[in-house]
Amino acid sequence: MPLPNKAGEPEFKLKTSPPDKLNFKYSLDTEAEARLVITNITKEHVCYKVKCTDNDIFRVRAPLGFIKPGEDATVKILLKPKPGIDPTRHYIAIYHVAVPEKKATDPRAVWTADTKAEGVLRMHVQLELDEKKVEEKEEKKDEKKEEKKEKKDEEKHDDK
Repeated sequence: MPLPNKAGEPEFKLKTSPPDKLNFKYSLDTEAEARLVITNITKEHVCYKVKCTDNDIFRVRAPLGFIKPGEDATVKILLKPKPGIDPTRHYIAIYHVAVPEKKATDPRAVWTADTKAEGVLRMHVQLELDEKKVEEKEEKKDEKKEEKKEKKDEEKHDDK
């Protein structure tokens, strides 16, 4: 279920896949990626804008764009993990506005400070730390420590 709109925000008129939340399974040493497909089910050209809760850990590619009636756009969202991420507080917001076809040239020009979105959707971001990868990394560290210890022990033995 998407997050509720704020008071006075218009209902979202497009379709998204996934419909209600983005899932990221990540490890601390690797970027994770999720794809969001926005489908224009209206009869008008629309311009969309995708925003996230934290620009330090999320990157949105392409955050702005146009979608013709009946077509869709794929937006890639990257998670740049860091320790201490709160797995429950993040979401992305998707805004859209109808744009005449002739004016569908520069999405940045559409989204000015005066632009009022005609539809808003807030989608929860589910973050799940991949414990298996964390455990594998710890095991590798332990193995390296053991190898170093064995090498030192061999050197000590060889010196005698």
